Amino acid sequence: MNGNGHQRLDYTGKDFNALLEGMLALARERMPEWTDHSANDPGVVLLELVADGIDRQIYYVDRLIQESFIESAVEDRSLINLLRLIGYELRPPKPASADLTLLFDPAASGSVTVPTHARFETSARLTGKPVPFQYVRAPWTIDLDVLPLVSWRDDEYKEFTGLPVLQVDGTAANELLGSSDGTPGQRFRLAQSPLIDGTLEVLVDEGAGPRPYAVRSSLLQSGPADRHVAVRRDEIGTAWVEFGSAKYAVVPPRRRNNLRASYLVGGGAKGNVPAESIVTAVTPIASLEQAYNPRAASGGSDREPLAEAVRRGPRQFRSMGRAVTAEDYESHALQFGVGKARARAPSWNRIELYVAPAGGGYPSDTLKEDLSAYFESRRILTSILELRDPVYVSIAIEGTLEVEPYFFTQEVVSEVLAAVGRLLAFDAVGFGQTLYLSKVYEAIEAVNGVRGVAVTRFNREGATGPAIPPEGKLALAWEEIPVAAVGGAIQLSSVTGGKS
Repeated sequence: MNGNGHQRLDYTGKDFNALLEGMLALARERMPEWTDHSANDPGVVLLELVADGIDRQIYYVDRLIQESFIESAVEDRSLINLLRLIGYELRPPKPASADLTLLFDPAASGSVTVPTHARFETSARLTGKPVPFQYVRAPWTIDLDVLPLVSWRDDEYKEFTGLPVLQVDGTAANELLGSSDGTPGQRFRLAQSPLIDGTLEVLVDEGAGPRPYAVRSSLLQSGPADRHVAVRRDEIGTAWVEFGSAKYAVVPPRRRNNLRASYLVGGGAKGNVPAESIVTAVTPIASLEQAYNPRAASGGSDREPLAEAVRRGPRQFRSMGRAVTAEDYESHALQFGVGKARARAPSWNRIELYVAPAGGGYPSDTLKEDLSAYFESRRILTSILELRDPVYVSIAIEGTLEVEPYFFTQEVVSEVLAAVGRLLAFDAVGFGQTLYLSKVYEAIEAVNGVRGVAVTRFNREGATGPAIPPEGKLALAWEEIPVAAVGGAIQLSSVTGGKS
């Protein structure tokens, strides 16, 4: 009631029914002669339309407020734009890299050249379908006369080692972006995705022929005369080329079809292929008999999950994009795209950074070079960064298993092996982790059909002393990552019960 004794409309009613009931109550007080409040009354219909309009407006206002804060936003687009306000861009898909060994005809002499964009593929038999890789650096000339003779699979070849390749799905050459209209802040969408970072080249015809515009992570540091562009990715991973606004970088002049781009597309976890799977040279190379990757390809990762970006973005904003503390180095390495990172400072100006590429394994030389270049502008000038390989520790787990009578023995055994394997999967473990025997029992006992299990060994492979450490805890060193033993996640010395 208000000061005059009249009913007041409750403006806190935020749904259709509450709004309608409030307006009807006010109508009964102000217009007692209006007695027909049935659904067919024109006045009620009019109030329903007003309540519906207010209800919709309140919904959009609430959503606008909700999407304005990182803690409450749920839309991918909102989170990406909010992170962009603090200078944080989601890590795009990263391409896997590998170092190839090339085997040439032992009778060949002279030199051969591996051209830029030379293509290689994996065997479909090993990876399901061919996964393409490319050599993306300047043409590499190989002197066959100085290569050593080696024996490989009972044949002799001249061997060249260490050709770096990246997982690349395709190449866009001189793609037409569109026409500049001369206005500030123009954006143009790349036709293919995902764009591989560091491969975009933009050419602008200002009237005297194509001229390169340098790609920058942001235009905020660009001056009015700088020919710079930035790359912005939307919520579905499509890349857009953003031009300047006159104050920040040059605005391309108005001309028809004067904007073009060249770039590579690819990346993702699919590139982490096993050793000796990249065996097909799609691009002909003189005298080349065979190519293969001695070690598994590594470093391929999918786009950074938004949940991780929300956690990591504010931390990097507080460090102003610099790498100062050990935590900064770890955060930046993860932002770059490695799978796991651990850093420490043994002395005042030396940083040891242990990195494991996405998907596991060891970082390739290409990944180390790119990561070192990434830190060059972020580290303190006097600091010395040392990149280290992770130390993988094989965990030996042995035991006996009893299966329920009415379950198929082999199916239960397969599920037990998979359950223990998931405990030691790369994505489930980390540096310096403590492993617990109770977790092994918990994983096995959760499998349908398991009647009983007894773990007889839980320790480092090859370790002497007790088969099971005291208190059932296995602590790893700071730089160590646990992995399943070569023979499998668990060795079952005895399996009883069940049926065949």
